[in-house]
Parts: sequence; structure tokens; C-alpha cells
Amino acid sequence: MRHAPLPPSRTGLTIRSAVCSFLCASALAGARGGWAEPACVPIVIVQGTASTPNRPERDYAASVTRRLTRWLTELNLPFRTLPDEAVTAAALASARVVVLGYSPLPTRAEQDALRAFAGGGGKLLVFYGADPAFAAWMGFRMGPVPNPAGVHTWRQIRFEPGAPPHVPVAVTQESRIIRPVFPAVEQARIIATWHGEAGEGGGDPAWVQSPRGFWMTHVLLDDGDSDNKKQMLLALLGACDPGVWRPAAQGAIQRAGQVGRFKGVTNAVTAISREGAGARQEWPARVALGQAVEVDKACQRLYASGKYAEAVLQCRRVNRLLVQAYGMIQVPQRGERRGVWDHSGTGLYPGDWERTCAVLAESGFTDVFANQLWSWQAHYPSRVVAQSAVMGALGDQLKSLVSAAHEKGLRVHLWKVCWRMDRAPAEELARLKRENRLQVSDQGLTLPWLCPSNVENIRLEKDAVREALKNYSVDGLHLDYIRYPDSHSCYCTGCRKNFEAWLGRRVALWPREAVEGALTRDYRRWRCAQITRLVRDIAGLARDVRPSLKISAAVYGKYPSCVDSVGQDWDAWLKAGIVDFVCPMNYTAELGKFASYVQSQVSLPAGKGRIWSGIGVTATESQLDPAQVIDQVTVARQAGASGFVLFDLNRTLERDVMPVLRLGATSER
Repeated sequence: MRHAPLPPSRTGLTIRSAVCSFLCASALAGARGGWAEPACVPIVIVQGTASTPNRPERDYAASVTRRLTRWLTELNLPFRTLPDEAVTAAALASARVVVLGYSPLPTRAEQDALRAFAGGGGKLLVFYGADPAFAAWMGFRMGPVPNPAGVHTWRQIRFEPGAPPHVPVAVTQESRIIRPVFPAVEQARIIATWHGEAGEGGGDPAWVQSPRGFWMTHVLLDDGDSDNKKQMLLALLGACDPGVWRPAAQGAIQRAGQVGRFKGVTNAVTAISREGAGARQEWPARVALGQAVEVDKACQRLYASGKYAEAVLQCRRVNRLLVQAYGMIQVPQRGERRGVWDHSGTGLYPGDWERTCAVLAESGFTDVFANQLWSWQAHYPSRVVAQSAVMGALGDQLKSLVSAAHEKGLRVHLWKVCWRMDRAPAEELARLKRENRLQVSDQGLTLPWLCPSNVENIRLEKDAVREALKNYSVDGLHLDYIRYPDSHSCYCTGCRKNFEAWLGRRVALWPREAVEGALTRDYRRWRCAQITRLVRDIAGLARDVRPSLKISAAVYGKYPSCVDSVGQDWDAWLKAGIVDFVCPMNYTAELGKFASYVQSQVSLPAGKGRIWSGIGVTATESQLDPAQVIDQVTVARQAGASGFVLFDLNRTLERDVMPVLRLGATSER
């Protein structure tokens, strides 16, 4: 079937855009230390407001906008943001590219403005649109939303031959859902497809292109591989407006050498040379440093000759060489525990735990915390909770993991997600709500979390853990979400009844007295006790089943504020010997803040030898380059932590971080 062509439109810049191009170039000339404020801003990011159906969706759109603006800032590109309501033809008059980060259903007025903008030669980047008519105007046809088969098919974006120049070969992203679009006109085409973790698949479109711009079938997530995501974004923006390459190259040259705690190429070379004196791999490190210096000079020459895109790519190579040299001069620490959190529960290669465990062992890791059990499903056969779709697709994941890990000398910690039910089937949540088993906020909103004071919920959590420990020879039990979601819950009728029984009298004004009245302190203490009770009960039954089992928990790093905020008194758990160790989630990119967190945790009377610092390599709160990971590992060691755990086991960790760590920091187990 032959697609209909798009209506003719102007393909060049308008006179106004041409003038804008001249003014922007003038503003760039001689600018140092970042982008000079230009007379025009060619990139507009639209924040979804009126185009979203409800408050949670608007909040999500705001988070997407913050992510995109952060990346464009790091790329040194000029931009401005507009809410949906402010998108008018006049507001877009000087723009060249409009980015709809997440505006699923643009209003009629907004679409009219975008049509006028495109008629003047402007281009669009659309993420996860939901309007079939708008897609048709762009030159695309929307397809049905596919139902994932349990194992996330959409883990990697691979570009097709003929895609715009300078896009990465592949970009890692774990999307749980996509909204497919397909070419609907002659000039439209698929330029990238979705693949699995190991490169399998390739049937679903990830990016499509038409004369009016580009459309991605999901949003860009902040789940790692940030450098490649920024490069992809830059390349597509560059295909829309080649003028973005010059400021991007300028920014890349200024950022060369800014890895970890280093402030530039000269600073990095000097510091690494000094710190690496006498190291086992001092000479290979010096070779890499010399190469970095030469590539940096090549970047300067490329920029001077106007080859801006090439300069950007070479600057990335400078940083890779510096990181490699930094990794070579590190020294391993004997006897420490080195763990990884595996959020997917399927390893790096779904269906092949042997391969995943081989990578971990070769990289010097000792422990794997695998997300296998929730309050509503498991990745293995269970009579207590439902069988997950992953289990249906790949078989018993816990059995495969234990066998493969023990073969490689790795310890397995069963990662148990407690209370949280937000991904449970809607019918299951409806049943729990009818049974008054879900948490209720201080505003009366029902939350998708099990109430910790409900005896049926307590029984469910304990039965699920007991079953798993009887059937699998895991080395540890790791409790996660062993807390309340925030300070605003739970205030359900069951909590009122149980609190009143504990208090010995009726509470007249519920929940006001407990939230901000005379009973606030008492209620916080009682609420905290509900969490501690489950930890104590589970620890007791776990040790009855397997006495040698190590019990741990992923906890908030800011202690003691987490006691009142989420009811998580993990220092008390350590003091009482309920848990063997804790893994504070010290997710931050600021090294000083990280050091403060770890020092305060290790300094607690019960913290010595029982803190494994969590490091957020690809966490929402922090995105770390390999040099930053090395620095945080070093700080944790210096503070006296007995180990560390990296979040998360994904392609970024395998491809970018582990190879650098095993050069020195984790070169011995």
C-alpha cells in the first residue's frame, strides 16, 4: 500500500529565522564559560499541562520537562520552556525546534500553533503522543498499545541505517510500555526500533521520522545511559537545526576532563599522574593520559575548523580515556562486600543467569540482591502470591539465580518488596480496598500500599517469606520498602482502631489529633512500631528456617529523620540484632554529601561493620559516571563501611562502570 504524501510546506527557514540564526551566531562568537544569552532561543520545550488528563499526569510531565531541561543545559544548548497554554504562533515565531516531552493530547489551539510553526519550516520532537489526528498530521499512524509478555521487550533502542548522522548505535532504556506509531506518508520512515537487553527483537518502532520532525514511542527515561541519551537527543535536534552543533561543541570542549572530582583535562592528568605514582598499572595509565591529551588537542582543531559534531564525539573519547586511566590506578580492598541491586529480577540477560553471574564474578562482585518477591507476585512458583509474567516467560528465576550464583561463588539475597502494591492488577487492588487492607492518607485518599497494622497483611508478608526460604537456599533476605510511603499515611479505620487499643482510649478527632495534635508524637511512635514488628517477625521466622541467613534492609540514608517521616527506625533494628546489616540508599552525585551520609551512618553505635553503602549509579536521584562511582566507593571505604551496593544491575553498569571498576577497585575478590 502506497502512503499519501504530506501537503507541501516550506522547507527552509523563514526570514525571521534567518535573522535569528545570524543573531544567535553573533551571540556565540567569543562566548566562554557557557552559552551567552542570545537574541533568540531556537529550542522550545513544551511542558504538558492542558494536554494531560489529570494531576498525576501533569506531575509526570513536569518531571519529564525537568529531565530534558537538565540534559539540554548539560549539552550547552539554549532553550526556553512553555506550558501548553502558552504555545501560540507568536511564542514560537523565533524557534526552530519544538520539543513535546510529554504532552499526550495537545489542545486544538496548541495544535493550530504547531501547524503554523511547521508551516514556517519549524520541526517537532514528540514523545509518547496519544492523539491519532495529531500523529496523522505529522505523517504517522498510531497502532494499538501492545501487552508486554512479562519480560520487558523494550530495553534498547537501535537505530537503522540511514538514521540521522551522529546518533549512537544503541541507547539503553527499560520502558514498560510503548505507544507505537508507524509511517503513514511516503516521506515518513522508521529510523529506530526497540530491542531486548541482549539485542533481540526489533519489531516495534522506537523513533519515526517525517518531514515535520521526529516521534518517539515512549518518553526518555532517567534510568541510565545518560551520555548516549543526550547524544541521541543532540543528533536529532541537530537534524532539525544544524545550528545546535556549535554551542554543543563549545560546551563539550569546556566539559572535557570534568569527570568525577576533576575540573578539566589538565587537572585530571595532573591528579591521576600524582595519585597513580607507584601503582601496579602506572605505565598503562600514563599511556591513556597521553592519549587523552592528544585527543583533546584534536577536539580543539575540529572546533576551529567548524567540524562541530565531530568535536563533540571526540570530547566524549577524552573523558573515556581519563576514566580508564583513573580506573587503572585504583587499589582493591580485601574482605569487603560488593553487591548489586537487580531491580528487574532477571539479570543482565533475561533467561541466562549463568551469563549474568559470570559478568558479576569477573568484575569482582560478591553479592547479588535480586528483586524476586513482592506482596502480590513472585518470579518463582508460589502458593502464597501470584506467579509473575516473568516466571511464565522465563521459568523459575530464583532457582536459576541460586544455582548460577553459587557456581560462581556469589551470595544471593532474596530482595523482598514489602507493602507496596502500585503495580498489582486493578482487580487485586479493588479487592484489597473492599477488605480495608490498603493504606489511607491523612486526606482520606486510598493508596496502593498494604496497611502495616492489618493482621491479614502481616500474615501475607510472613507467609510469602517463609515459603521462599523453605524452598530456596538463598544466603540472605533483603527487605525493601519496609516503611510507609511518606509522612501522610496510614490513617485508615484499622489504624485508628489499633492505635486506640494501644493508647487505651478513643481518639475524638481522627485523624487530626494524630496528624498535628496532642497525639502526634504517640502516633508516630506507634506507627514506627508497626514497621519494626514486621521486621522482627520476619527475622525470627527466617532464622528458624535457615539459621545462617543474613538479614538486611534497604533503608533511607538520612537517619533519624526517617523514623518520623516513614516509620523506619533502622538503627533500632541494628541495636536489637534484628537485622545483620543495612544498605542506606545514599543516592547523590555530590561527593561531599555522600561522605557526610556514610560518615554519619558508620558513626552510629550499631553501625560499625554493618553498613553497606548504597550507591545510586543510575538512580532517579543520581546519575554517576564511572569516576564518580570510584570516588564514592573510595569514600565509603575510608569512612569504614564494610561494603557497598550499586543500583542498578543494567546495561550501563555492565558496559560503562564494571569494566572501569575491575581495572583496579574491584580487581580482587
